[in-house]
Amino acid sequence: MRRFCRLVAPLLALCAVARRAQAADRDLAEAVGRFDMLRVGGASAVPRDARLAFGHLSLALASGRAAPVFAGSELVGIFFEGRGALEYRSSDPVEFPVVAYNARKASGPSVDRGEKTLTLRDRIEHVLWLSAGLPPQDLVVAVAAAGTARAGGAQDSLERSFGLLREKFRRARGGPTSHLLAAQLWNGPASTLVAAEIDGGSSDLRYFYDGVETLTERLELLYKPATNDPEIRKQLFRVTLSEVPIGRERGEAGPPPFDLKDVRLDLMASDGKDVSLTVTETVASRRPIAALRFGLFNTTYAIGGVGQAHPRTCKVARVLDAEGRALSFHHQGDEILVGLPAPAPPGAPMVLVFEISGDFLIRPRGDSFWRLGMDEWFPQPEWSGQAYTFHAKVRVKRPFVPFAAGRTLVRRTEGEDAVVETEMTDPMQFAVVLAGRYEIEEETRDGLTVRVASYAGRNTRAMKQLADLTFRIVRYYESVLGPFPLSELQILEINEYGFGQGPPGILFITREAFSPLMGETNRMFSQGVNERFAHEIAHQYWGHAVRMASEEEQWLSESFAEYCAALFLKHAKGEGLLPESISTSYSRLLAHWKRGAEDAGDACPIPLANRVAYPGDPYAAALIRTGLLYDKGALLLATLNGQLGDETFFAALKAYQESFRWKYGSTKSFQSLLERLTRNDYAEFFRRYYWGTQTPPS
Repeated sequence: MRRFCRLVAPLLALCAVARRAQAADRDLAEAVGRFDMLRVGGASAVPRDARLAFGHLSLALASGRAAPVFAGSELVGIFFEGRGALEYRSSDPVEFPVVAYNARKASGPSVDRGEKTLTLRDRIEHVLWLSAGLPPQDLVVAVAAAGTARAGGAQDSLERSFGLLREKFRRARGGPTSHLLAAQLWNGPASTLVAAEIDGGSSDLRYFYDGVETLTERLELLYKPATNDPEIRKQLFRVTLSEVPIGRERGEAGPPPFDLKDVRLDLMASDGKDVSLTVTETVASRRPIAALRFGLFNTTYAIGGVGQAHPRTCKVARVLDAEGRALSFHHQGDEILVGLPAPAPPGAPMVLVFEISGDFLIRPRGDSFWRLGMDEWFPQPEWSGQAYTFHAKVRVKRPFVPFAAGRTLVRRTEGEDAVVETEMTDPMQFAVVLAGRYEIEEETRDGLTVRVASYAGRNTRAMKQLADLTFRIVRYYESVLGPFPLSELQILEINEYGFGQGPPGILFITREAFSPLMGETNRMFSQGVNERFAHEIAHQYWGHAVRMASEEEQWLSESFAEYCAALFLKHAKGEGLLPESISTSYSRLLAHWKRGAEDAGDACPIPLANRVAYPGDPYAAALIRTGLLYDKGALLLATLNGQLGDETFFAALKAYQESFRWKYGSTKSFQSLLERLTRNDYAEFFRRYYWGTQTPPS
């Protein structure tokens, strides 16, 4: 024992010195490089009944060998090869249904559901266990000490097995673990981070305990996609098996490390696929931080046919501060990590300038338009950190016409270029830009400007009809929800069928809306076009005026927009505003929602709809998500409407819009508002139908 202590103490002291020295090194890219290029030391036999455990995860190592893992000279974890068993216990009943569903459909770990816990079990053969911000576990220390004791002599090597495991897990989509480790080192060396890569059982698994930024504990399963494209087949996609909050209740968004306050975008598009943009962002930290992590894709894909995905790349040339000084950054795994010269004080605004270029202007099926959004096409933090004002200047080659989120300031031509400038002065998310061969009609009524753009030709009649329908929908929504949030709304035709999308200040709607009575295809899709149109306009209230802090709150966007669209159709039918031949009745929608909610069944509760995954049948998973966010959520609101009556229910919607306009909404705050208005307790109602899997009564 004395000899063991003499070996361990110098080792830990050396690691502490190395970590302080590396923390003082302000080159973030080098820090990430150290965590990317991990190495193993000498191997030793694992003690009998050894165990690695943290949070809800426990790994029993029955027999095998292990070696210490180093980042530079710093001990960061352990690598194991042998026989063992994994056990992960979730104690959150809200996630039990989707954990069991995903594990079963992904052919993952076995599931044992008890009264208060749900346990996942699997075999293991290889484990890479990394930790930061807490003392190394006894097993890690013992293995490191054994490796140190044999330094200079013959050592058993696990380098090949270690390399193969690392090579496989590097193919996983998403931000690399090296970004998390670097962020922990720079932003909160005292905070806890544990990461593990595990294989050998039914599937490949990753575990994260992130006490640094997201404040979540997560277990993921990795799988190969079913595609013929050779490049995409190399990648591993993720299924979340379990994800629970740390230090907070489910339904409370974790505070982001920083907020994105303002975006100023200068975009220049070629007449092909190339684009360059300068993005000037103002951010403000919520706590002292020196590394900022944004989402920004590295590669996107243009679909050229069955099984043909052509990669398009996004490249960051430089990141500058307000004085034009270059900042260290690392762009990998659809994330960019930016290092500051010194920790930023909380609340103080910081300006970052990103110089970006690439060939990521994608024209679907070779059409004469492209669009950017609503994904991470410019640097963005998590949803809970997005509340930014927006200014865009977009320059494209004529005859393309550009559009961008926000109120139009300038629209002009300059030689061969068409230029538009827009701004949004209220805090927003999901900014988009689009350009293509469009013709524009514009009309202003009662302070609202509606601009309708038809694709590849001027469809004046349809454009005027859609503008008139927009004004009718807005006028109704104002009677129920309060003043329309914007002074300008742009309706853009997309050369496809069967969908709509409503980013801030813009509505994308497909061809049938512009010619609802022409052709069999149009007649098929046009049956729901008015509801879809009203749904997307409602997103200016639900999703933008009232924002989502996380995917768990997406029903505040989709379900509320869906129900408000149904209310409009009910009103329009009563007023005779829409032809019966192309309208969808409220009662028909109610029956549709009930079927969709019942089809979703007990796979998942509403807040976890985005976690549903079925690798072998993505369409089935998408139907369940739709059944929850669009159908069951709307049915829940219809049930509330029926219980409260129109007067009280509409008063609740309007009061919520007034209280949370240009703020983040939440289910808990909506429930609290209902309870204040009605003096009734809705805890059991939401426990059954929102947090639980029961179907609301129609």
